Amino acid sequence: MRMPLGWLSEWIDLPESQDELGSRLTSAGLEIEEVIEMGADLSSFVVGLVETREKHPDADKLSVCSVDVGGDEPLVIVCGAPNVAAGQRVAIARHGTVMPDGLKIKRSKIRGVKSNGMICSSRELGLGDEHDGILVLDTDAAPGTPVSSVADAGETVFDLEVTPNRGDWVSMLGMAREVRANFGGELRMPGYLPEEGDRAASEDAQVAIEDREGCSRYVARVVRGIQIGPSPDWLVARLEAGGIRSISNVVDISNLVMLEFGQPLHIFDLAKLKGPVRVRRAEAGEEIRTLDDQLRKLLADDMVIADDSGAIAIAGVMGGVDSEVSDGTSEILIESARFDPSRIRRTARRLGLHSDASYRFERGVDPDGQSRAAARAAVLLAELAGGTVSRGEVEASGEPVPVADPIALDPLRVNRLLGTKLSTDEIVSLLARVDVETTRSGEMLTGQPPRYRGDLHLPEDLIEEVARIYGYDAIEPTLPGGAVDGTTQPPRRKTVQATKDSLVASGLTEIMTAPWIPTSEPDALRLSEEDPRRAAVRLQNPIHAELPGLRSQLVGSILRVAHGNLARQADALRIFECCRVFGAGEVGALPDERFQAVALISLPRDPALWDRAEIPVFFRAKGVVERLLSDLGHRFQFRGGEVEPFFHPGASGEFRVGGQVVATVGELHPETARRFELEPSVALAVIDVDALDAAAGGPPQYQEVSRHPRVLRDLAVLLDAAVPAGEILEAIRKKAGGSLQSVRVFDRYEGKGVPEGKVSVAFRLVFQRSDRTLTEPEVAKSTDRVVELLSRQFGGELR
Repeated sequence: MRMPLGWLSEWIDLPESQDELGSRLTSAGLEIEEVIEMGADLSSFVVGLVETREKHPDADKLSVCSVDVGGDEPLVIVCGAPNVAAGQRVAIARHGTVMPDGLKIKRSKIRGVKSNGMICSSRELGLGDEHDGILVLDTDAAPGTPVSSVADAGETVFDLEVTPNRGDWVSMLGMAREVRANFGGELRMPGYLPEEGDRAASEDAQVAIEDREGCSRYVARVVRGIQIGPSPDWLVARLEAGGIRSISNVVDISNLVMLEFGQPLHIFDLAKLKGPVRVRRAEAGEEIRTLDDQLRKLLADDMVIADDSGAIAIAGVMGGVDSEVSDGTSEILIESARFDPSRIRRTARRLGLHSDASYRFERGVDPDGQSRAAARAAVLLAELAGGTVSRGEVEASGEPVPVADPIALDPLRVNRLLGTKLSTDEIVSLLARVDVETTRSGEMLTGQPPRYRGDLHLPEDLIEEVARIYGYDAIEPTLPGGAVDGTTQPPRRKTVQATKDSLVASGLTEIMTAPWIPTSEPDALRLSEEDPRRAAVRLQNPIHAELPGLRSQLVGSILRVAHGNLARQADALRIFECCRVFGAGEVGALPDERFQAVALISLPRDPALWDRAEIPVFFRAKGVVERLLSDLGHRFQFRGGEVEPFFHPGASGEFRVGGQVVATVGELHPETARRFELEPSVALAVIDVDALDAAAGGPPQYQEVSRHPRVLRDLAVLLDAAVPAGEILEAIRKKAGGSLQSVRVFDRYEGKGVPEGKVSVAFRLVFQRSDRTLTEPEVAKSTDRVVELLSRQFGGELR
């Protein structure tokens, strides 16, 4: 929004310093994107003091002036203006100065006298049309002072970024209120009480609201006998400063009032209306040709202004060509209404039709400002278009905008949140500056927001207003009070952080992606129709039609990231994401939210000499999960097999802790890889963080490092190739007894000397006690139990 400071100064007195005004407004939440100077650049012109004026020796109408411009010597300048005189302060263009029209001033001889510059008129400076004489400056500024500092060269405009919740700011009235809140002063409103004729407006116009939820109030004024023509210069300049192009006096007046009060108006040619004006929902498929000469097809959720012939305007967005004002218009109807912001926003977004009116309606207009804006327009139409204002207004009401509930406010909480020591009286005074009326009840305050502030609902909203007007810079930094226990945190948060720490320690980089998923994702992941993960949580107002829901798992998101990186020649990806996923809950209930982590590893296209390329990508991902579970202190079992439709059935499996599946791992299924356009070998680990958190026991228990020697026993066993090694390891741990410190597979062989369908697996058992040295018979007894277990339970044969 553009805010011309000269125009604003007509509404309220401004501080002398433009920088101070800009700094305070920025602190109050208004971001100044740009400061625009609308007039000519006068920085190269200087103030000159005419010391002497003498008649030119060879020209009756020319004068030779000696002018002090702050230099070592006065300048001699030949001037043809009749009003130049000694003692005047004037605007001087010295040698080399470029005039607003592009002319470059040079030293020259005029009728034999050398002139070193020019004494300027208002027109030559671009400050007005006066050119019969020079501009005499009303200033005591010293010679040599830039003219730009003493003469108003044009409008200065602040281009402001207004937040969506502050519809009251998008007007001169709103900005004047904000200046008053920050600097004090009295508002000066323009006149808005028109002189009315004898004919009642109700004789020429009738209005009705059929869409009562969409329109809370509709006010119409009638002006007869107008003449369409160009706007006066001041109105054109004012609109230009506000960023709006002049069209005609009638249309310009409606735009001017919108800039003044933030209330969009629409002007209908009264003679073109057929029957009463009605605010209604559009009929599905109904069409209207808008003022931009585009044929628009409407939906039932859109709102229109209609007469007996059909839709004549898209409410709050744009008018239609069938009722627009033209050169032959002599009678008009002024529309001033309050429409539902969400309805206007949806229609404008869907049609791609964003106007100055929709910009304001979307943010919410003052529910009580319709009559004032219509009356102000009527005043200007009578003044600038020669119209006669019909008596009274025609009004219809829909569902009224409810009065905001009073807000209870505790002054102690205000100071506690802000870190201030404001008294109750000071808080009341600060709120009064933003038109919040307060009453006291004991130690508590009750605040009643003004009707035009639709963003104030909570105590925190009032506390923010106190902070804004008090000034954030005035709040002294203070440390929080009370004892803070930094050693405790919610259990799941600890598990989430520990999961992230372990994955980072495994060399993976954390990524963050948006939670929305495309409609094609379930099919790309080969999820069956019965898979509950297909039922994504649907959004009522998705950011994009192709992203209609929230994800139920992270696999698709990380695969899209992998595709984007690999397509840009990134290599050997090691990435992970850990965040919430969403499951469809019961009807009417909030979605189920769970924490999930997904890690992705891809093999390098061109392995380095030292890279162990012989390790399959599946085992690299499996190792990441094993390290994670070990870091979290879990004893786990791994079972290979087909666990997810997007994993390769021959290279996948699951990890269990206490019988509960906590993670799955696998290489990407070729079909899924094709759908996501992933060429290198890719493996994923899908980790159920909530299951890990549920399986968490107490804090880690530390054991003293034993001072007694370890005893190693290696067993090479012939086993069926289909027997999972993880099951054997778990069985050994349970059978070997308490002296077994660890067991692992250190060799696997199949081939010559090993029967078909069999595999030779070598296990290393480590025995150790912390209190004494183990004896040979004790180790032998434990080893024999393991051998007997392998033979009986797994059909193993010791080699």
